[in-house]
Amino acid sequence: MNQSSGSESAMTTSSRTLFFRFGSLLLLMALCLITGCDSPSSRIQEIKRNLDAFKRSPNKETKEALEKSFAKMEVQVQELEAKGDTVQYDLFRRQSFTLRYDFHSTLLAIAKFNTEEGGRRAAENAALVTPTPEATPSASASEDPRKE
Repeated sequence: MNQSSGSESAMTTSSRTLFFRFGSLLLLMALCLITGCDSPSSRIQEIKRNLDAFKRSPNKETKEALEKSFAKMEVQVQELEAKGDTVQYDLFRRQSFTLRYDFHSTLLAIAKFNTEEGGRRAAENAALVTPTPEATPSASASEDPRKE
């Protein structure tokens, strides 16, 4: 009986050690998810989500969120360059550039649409406000406006 409780104790100790190892790993991963793990790859995913949301429904809040994400990404890319991690630096710099290009292309498309829409509306409003030439009173050619 004494021998079996010794093996139970060994199993309990080893299972506790195993639990603490994996438990601490799971805790670390959970904390990472909660805090958002400020890594360049998570920032790229954040930018992609914000860009998709902005394309679906352009608004000031999403645009500002994108601009903040790009600014943070720029800092992270500069940190990679300072560390000398050229592979990661180049990878994230290129991804950031591509996403920024996509963002600016979207802004240009929105500006073009707004300009065309504004021109179309102005033309419609001008047609409603401008009187036709026949309705304008005019003096006959035989009358001289200088004579009284």
